[in-house]
Amino acid sequence: MSRDAAGGRVLVVVPGTADGLETADSRGEDDVSAGSEGGDSRNRDEDMGGDAADRGAPFLRGGKPVSDPEAGAGEEGEEAEYSDENGPAKPSDRDGSTPGAGGSAGRPCDPEAVLAVLEEELDAEVVVRCGETATEYVSELGPTLDCVVVLGDDRQLIHDLIEEGSVTTIVCEPPVIGRIDDSVVGEDSTGELVERVRVELQNDLTRNDLRESNARLAALSHYAEDITACETVDAVVDRTLEATTDALAFDYCVVFLVEGERLVPRASALPEPGVNTADVTEGIAGRTLASGEAEIVEDIQSDPDAIPEHGDLHGGLSVPIGERGVIQVASTDRDAFDERDREFVEILAGYTREALERIEREVTLRTERDRLHAFFGDLPVPAVHVERRDGVTAVREANRAYAGQFGEIEPGTRLSEVVRSETERRQYESALDTETVTTGTVDRTSGDDAAGEFALSVVPVSPPGTAECAYGIYIDQTVGLLDALSFRNACD
Repeated sequence: MSRDAAGGRVLVVVPGTADGLETADSRGEDDVSAGSEGGDSRNRDEDMGGDAADRGAPFLRGGKPVSDPEAGAGEEGEEAEYSDENGPAKPSDRDGSTPGAGGSAGRPCDPEAVLAVLEEELDAEVVVRCGETATEYVSELGPTLDCVVVLGDDRQLIHDLIEEGSVTTIVCEPPVIGRIDDSVVGEDSTGELVERVRVELQNDLTRNDLRESNARLAALSHYAEDITACETVDAVVDRTLEATTDALAFDYCVVFLVEGERLVPRASALPEPGVNTADVTEGIAGRTLASGEAEIVEDIQSDPDAIPEHGDLHGGLSVPIGERGVIQVASTDRDAFDERDREFVEILAGYTREALERIEREVTLRTERDRLHAFFGDLPVPAVHVERRDGVTAVREANRAYAGQFGEIEPGTRLSEVVRSETERRQYESALDTETVTTGTVDRTSGDDAAGEFALSVVPVSPPGTAECAYGIYIDQTVGLLDALSFRNACD
């Protein structure tokens, strides 16, 4: 389904020991200043064994320490902490005031101001947690997050988030803004932070779209095997409906098939009342069938061709199944479908069309075979049905006249065991090889051991997708001559 490119979920980790944001509004301006410069930092330093208080310790990026081993305490050491691929931050960049919400350089950023900007600039859900609960939150709900923003330089927290490794972590301690593995110095720290978060949201959206597409394709491939293996039309439409609701996760769907001049709903996952049969030219389905092109409908209720049956359904997607029908998907939301949805349903419709075409061919072949078999069985002259598989020709069936003239044949008996001469065998093989009718004369012995001469015609009949087949028809030349003489005498 379509989704806004903005959006997503961002976890913002603020200094403190309780979830939620403590600002000047809740504890007074002096307390905020004191807590920022002393209380919170000292508490975290004690909890982490003094690691965070060691300003000369390496700043973790990408799970690795980044520092200048020659750097000492003081200004030179701080430059090493925030070094990036463009070199260490200049002292002038860290002194003085940083415009925006960052406050003075070297001091922790103002969480209240940063959060206000993030919520204003980003169309995303902003979740606020303190450092003590942030790692647990990421561990449990990491897949629902697009990125984590840490306001400050809490080294142990940064290390824990790196170890967790499930989402991108962005650190904000003006004037340095950046991902764990890439820091930059900017004049507008909060603006740079917003841009970095926006980029991560878009990147995560792209990754999520790719994962969703791969998951849908994998699910469709599973259903493709099921659909193409179906033996009946009912089974095909039922599996198509399941694929639409399960693999593609659409709530409402109906599968129409063309029957004569009508579009008949053969499978439906729509609310009551049910969908009615319509003329092949009526409704959005009729329009789709006529154009042969899939279409996305922003609002079914306002479409001039729609047949209103469900007032709570709005967004629609209508995809043809070749000339055999239409798959329609609907949603209670307007403009609910995008091009990706269209492509996936088109793939599914292709599987359905192939399955229906195969079943139609098989039905046609079975009908033809049944008619031919009936004709074969009722022939008044001896005839056999032979089949060649893997180079071996065998008798599949003999009709009643053959059994009465030459005796019964066990189905599957090799042709070489049935025919009495090499000439007769070669005539069958020639018809199968050339796919043309062959004629000749062969000697045969009847069941009463009476020898006779028979005219043999071998007619190849090999429907597509079947083995090589042929019918051999025997006509007794003696009977034919006697009939001719009787006819002449009658005329005289």
